[in-house]
Order: sequence, then structure tokens, then C-alpha cells
Amino acid sequence: MKNVIIADDHRLVANGIAGLIDGIEGIKVLAIANTLEESADLISLHRPDILLLDVAMPDGDGIDAIKEFVSLCPTLRIIVLTTYAEPSVIQRAKENGAHGYILKNSSTEELIEGICAVAGGEFFICKESRNLMIGQSEAPPELTIREREILRLIVEGNTMKQIADKLHLGFETVHSYTKYIRQKLGCNNTASLVRIAMERHLI
Repeated sequence: MKNVIIADDHRLVANGIAGLIDGIEGIKVLAIANTLEESADLISLHRPDILLLDVAMPDGDGIDAIKEFVSLCPTLRIIVLTTYAEPSVIQRAKENGAHGYILKNSSTEELIEGICAVAGGEFFICKESRNLMIGQSEAPPELTIREREILRLIVEGNTMKQIADKLHLGFETVHSYTKYIRQKLGCNNTASLVRIAMERHLI
């Protein structure tokens, strides 16, 4: 039996995934978490074999939480299950200790294959992600000149309003640029954004 916890802040998505995989190939969905804090509690309580973990969670970055979750349950194996199809995000997940990476547009069959492979001690990456990673494992994210300019101002500690004023852009425009930058870097809070920018020398 492969005991699984699903961590995803979208309840309908999480319930849908659970309905697709529960009971197939010896997979048992034990619980669903909608925050990282709830995930930690459920991991400590159930000590599952597999955690299906989304990247963008309401209380933090899922990839940043991988090491903490493994410390709570050393036998836990983590599959990042996300919409982020960026080589840099996949690489960061691997560096933080993920055991698999599957995109949410993958087939049910590929998701089940991945769960079984990771439960058996393998590292699994879905076909689309493998294609993205070919020859790009060390490539930095491709940011536009404007995105790099905004990222530099974020790292310097400017608020979005301050950035909008300095660049003579609308607040909503800066907000949209920031959203795209976070998607490319695979993070959903400013602290992670700054850390990744510094680590990967993006500014």
C-alpha cells in the first residue's frame, strides 16, 4: 500500500486528484492539506509514504518546505505536482530534495506511474518536464529586460507602488510583471523571490 497525502490549496483540484488515484495500484489517499502548516501536521500524524505537493501555497513556497517535511518524516518521498513548467523551478525542486516532478496537465496514468516509481525508490519526472530540462539544467530563467529591472527593485526592498512610481508604470502593470516573474522562478512570496534572485545571480 502506498499511503499518500495531497497538499494543494485548491480544494476542488485536490479532491479531484484524490478521486482519480485513490484505490488504484495500491494507492491510498490518507488526507488532503490546503496549507503548508496543515501539511506538516498531517505528515507528523500519518507519516505517509508519498506527499503530492503544490508549489504555490497560501502560507509559503512548497519547494522551500520540502526539507522541513522530510525532517518530520525521514522516509517521506515528495512529488511536486504543479502547473509551473519552468526548467528553473524543476531544478530548484531537485536541489531541495524532491523525489519527483509532475505537471498537473499530465495524464492520470502518468501520475500513477510517477507515484509508483517514487514509492519504489526512483526519481520520476513527467515527460513534458523531461523535455523542458534537456540541455537546460544549468540555464537561468529567461527574464525580459523589464522583468530584470523590476526584480532588481524588488531585491532592493521597494514596494510595488514605489516601483510603479520609479518606472512610471501603473500599479497593476507592476503587479502583473511581478506575478510573471514569480511564475518563472517558481515562488509565491517576496522572500523566496529575493533569495532565488541572489542565488542565481539574476540581477
